[in-house]
Amino acid sequence: MVAAALEERIVFTAPARRLRLALALEVLERHAGQRRIRILDAGCGDGLLTLAIAMRHPSWSVVGIDLRDDMLDGARQRARARSLSNVKFECADLTAPLPVSGVDAVLALECLTEIPDDARALRTMVAALAPEGLLVVQVPDRFWRPVLPGSAATWREEVRHGYCAEELAAALRGAGLVEIDVRPTFQTTAVVAQELRDRIKGAPLAVRALASPAMVGAVRLELRGFTWGRAHALLAVARRSSSAPSGQPLAEPFS
Repeated sequence: MVAAALEERIVFTAPARRLRLALALEVLERHAGQRRIRILDAGCGDGLLTLAIAMRHPSWSVVGIDLRDDMLDGARQRARARSLSNVKFECADLTAPLPVSGVDAVLALECLTEIPDDARALRTMVAALAPEGLLVVQVPDRFWRPVLPGSAATWREEVRHGYCAEELAAALRGAGLVEIDVRPTFQTTAVVAQELRDRIKGAPLAVRALASPAMVGAVRLELRGFTWGRAHALLAVARRSSSAPSGQPLAEPFS
């Protein structure tokens, strides 16, 4: 039991994952202010980011969706173990109508590069937003390369290597979004830490536990601007027009 909890904690210290969470939370908390908001985490995978958001903000309602129901089963078990009533996981295809609508924000963190019809996925996610709702997207930069020799040179399950800033902004405009802001992220400090972490992920638990503080520290340095080099990812924030029609809001609590 203790080993399983430690294993999950170590998984969450992966620099790329922690950085995505920190950047997404900054945007969401600014958007929410003092309001209770509803969030859709699109392509949530194992749901660890979804759960982290739900735990940090128990007044928010969060839905994680993914095609892989086996991974969602694990996320549901973790939610039950934490007695989280404000989070739900649904198996859904991002290129088909989604089981939720009228949400205040949609997160699409590192999933677009795995979807062949990314334009359709963007339109589907925008349709789930309430007017004035935010879409928060992170994707690999098209020209990213590993920093350390021997590190993986492709993203997991990628169908495209990434996007350039202009291409991503155009895709968001094409989906009907406005007030688009695209910024670079995931530079050398966090990238090197992530590549080192990937090399020891098969090591004994004790070794990975000893390395965890350094992984966390690298993300803190990155967030404070102590980094350099070309960005490996792009973070985009865009808004749905206030005049756009919306579906029914997500029920609270979840039915």
